[in-house]
Parts: sequence; C-alpha cells; structure tokens
Amino acid sequence: MAILVLSNPLPSAPFAEALRHAAPDVPIWTEADAPDPGQVEAILAWRMKAGILPKYPNLRVLCSTGAGVDKLLVEDLPATVPVTRVVDPAQGVEIAQYVVAQTLAFTRDLPLYARQQAHAQWKRHPVRLASQCRVGVMGLGAVGQAIARAFAPLGYPVSGWSRSAKSLPGIQCHAGLDGLAKFLSHTDILVCALPLTPETRGLLNRGTLGQLPSGAFVVNVGRGEQLVEPDLQMLLDEGHLAGAALDVFDREPPPPDNWVWGHPKVSATPHIAAQASFDVVAAQCVDAWRSARAGDTPALAVDRTAGY
Repeated sequence: MAILVLSNPLPSAPFAEALRHAAPDVPIWTEADAPDPGQVEAILAWRMKAGILPKYPNLRVLCSTGAGVDKLLVEDLPATVPVTRVVDPAQGVEIAQYVVAQTLAFTRDLPLYARQQAHAQWKRHPVRLASQCRVGVMGLGAVGQAIARAFAPLGYPVSGWSRSAKSLPGIQCHAGLDGLAKFLSHTDILVCALPLTPETRGLLNRGTLGQLPSGAFVVNVGRGEQLVEPDLQMLLDEGHLAGAALDVFDREPPPPDNWVWGHPKVSATPHIAAQASFDVVAAQCVDAWRSARAGDTPALAVDRTAGY
C-alpha cells in the first residue's frame, strides 16, 4: 500500500512531506521514486492525463490538491474510483480577500494614482461611491458566499447567480439561464466563482459579458476555461469593459506572448487567490484513502456527473 504524489506543475516535495507527517507508516512516493504501480492505492494530483491511471490496478481513490477536480476527470478514470476535493475553510476567506482587494483597487482608482505617482503628479479624482458599484457573484457555494459576505460591511450592493435557485440573507439571488440576463444587466463588478462543468465552460463570452453595463469590471477566481479570453480582450479594447482581474487562465501559465501580460486594463496573477494548506491537503487525502480502504465513500468525494 502506498500513496503517490503527481502534483505537476505544482512541486511534489511539500505534499509528500505533509503526507509522511500525516501517515508515517505509509510509503509516500513521487514520480522521482520509481513507484511500484501495484502498491499504489491513492494518488494525490492537480491534473491528470489520459493513459496514466490504468497503470495503477489497485487504485482506490484519486485526490485533488485543490478545491476543484475538473482536471482529474479523464476518460479512463475507473468508475469505481472516487475522486475527492479539498475543503480548507481558510480558502474561502483568502479568495474573498483577493476579490475585495481587486475591487477596491478598481473602484478607488488605485492603478491611476500609481501611474500619477510615477510622474510626481498630484491630482485628485472624484470618489465613486460603493453604493453605486453593484457586485454580482456567479456561484453561490461556500466560496461565493464568503465573497458576498465580505462586501456587506463595505457598502457595496451584492447580488448572486447560481444554476439552481438559492436564498441567502441580504443577497438578491438569481438562478438559471432565465435569470442570467437580469443579473448581468445589474452588475458593475462581476465575480466568477463557479466550478468548471460542461455548462460553465465558456460561459463568460462576448454575448454574456456584453450584457454587463458599460464600464463594468470582471474578476475571475473560478476556472480559466469559463472565460473566453479573446472575447474579453475585444470588449476591453472596445471600451465596453473598464478592466479585469484574472487569477485563472485557460492555459496555466499563459505563454509569454499572451496578451494578458501587457494589457493596461488587466491585472494578471498566477492562481494565488487562495492556496490550500499542505497539511490540510495531506490529512484529507489520508482520510479519503483510509475510507476507501474500509469500503466507505470518502467524505469529500465529488459527484463525478456534476463535476463538483
């Protein structure tokens, strides 16, 4: 019995060290250790390529290094192998901090003042009232709710959109494709915190983003594949959108010649809105492996049909 770490492009050493601390009696291997495929019962990974999993005939569970599992759901994933995600309470807080920071920077014109500082220019601009900046959160799971709550004491009106109907105190909730147009038309700061599913892939495109009011700002902390990046670029260049903060991308990392690196209206960060604790990832992976060994469904197993 052994646990294998395949965390590429993330470094494997921190995950392996945390696993050895969480399960000192269990062999912990990485790709560099030339693992015995027949001994591997659990794999901890960020992404998976087709053709890898069939090499491990005794695999009991596939664990994600993060909250999302979309990059693990390959076609040759055995139907009997559960897939688990990470639930780290600190992540929701960290993502909310990131979204609020990007929103405040935009609505308080901090990039403009930074450019003025570089030229020793002392010039004030009118302050845009928070009450006039309507925040719309797409995805009302644990992360989306943490984001919505973070804006409440700052005076920003907050609404939310989800694929199924939800009711949250103090949040005007919209649901389904029927409610999407109204939600977008009343959103000045659009925050995407959706899981990646076939329904959400490419959801943020020219058609949907074009329904936002002129001058809107987009923050994506969901998945890069949900945003059609060329469509965003066109709307920014045309002036319909005033800016965007992107922490996730269709290709990670974006190549050096990708337009996002140098666009004056884009803040691009390397998927750092939240980072799960190595110890939390390891502990939950070990728990999932032990549950699977006992013939039970791991507590954090996802619905593979839904994708989350």
